Amino acid sequence: MEKRCTAPDGDSEIARTDDRVKTTQALGNFFFKIRSFTPVPFILTLLYFAQPTWQRTTLGILLMILGEGLRIWAVGYAGASTRARTLGAARALVTTGPYGYVRNPLYLGNFLLSFGVCLVSNVDWLIPVLVVGYVLQYLPIIAVEEGYLLEACGSVYQAYQAKVPRFVPRARPYPYPSCHDFSWARAMRSEKRTLTAIVCVLAFIFAKTTLL
Repeated sequence: MEKRCTAPDGDSEIARTDDRVKTTQALGNFFFKIRSFTPVPFILTLLYFAQPTWQRTTLGILLMILGEGLRIWAVGYAGASTRARTLGAARALVTTGPYGYVRNPLYLGNFLLSFGVCLVSNVDWLIPVLVVGYVLQYLPIIAVEEGYLLEACGSVYQAYQAKVPRFVPRARPYPYPSCHDFSWARAMRSEKRTLTAIVCVLAFIFAKTTLL
C-alpha cells in the first residue's frame, strides 16, 4: 500500500494561516503603494454621470468639509509621512488629536470625502461601489499597518488598540495621549495635493453640467 506523507492537522492549519497572512500583507503593501491612484477610475465615472442639484450639492459639500477637516486634523499631528509609499515611515505612535478617538482618522476622512463627492454628483449607484471598494482596499492596508505597529510598539500599541476603535470614533479621547503637537504648516504642506484635487473635481462637475 502506498504511504502518503501528510502534515498533522495543527501544522496544516498553521500553514494555511501563514498563507493568509502573507496574502494579506502582499495586498496591503500593494494597495498602500497605489492608494493615491485607485480613486481615479471612480472619479472619472462620477464625472461622466454627474447630475448635481443644489440640495445634494450642499449636503455633499458639508460632508466633504467634515472629511477634509478630519484629514487636516490628523496630518497636523502625524506629519507628511502619511504620504509615504512604504509602511513604517510614520512618526512615533500618535495617540492624541483625532487618533485619541479613532485609530484611522485619515481613512475615515477619505471615506467621508468620497461619500460627499457622490452626493454632490448625485450618482447614488456609485455609493455601494464606494463602500465595497473602500473595504477591499483599506482592510488589507490596515491589517498590515497594525501588524507593523504591534511589532514596533508592542504593548503600547496593544493597549491603544484595545481602547480606540478602527473606524467608529469613541466618545471620549484616549486617556494616555502621546506628546505630539499639532502644526498648521505641517497639515497644509501635507494636504496641498488633496485640497487641489477636491477643487478640481468640484470644478469639473460644475463645468460639465448646469445645476438644476
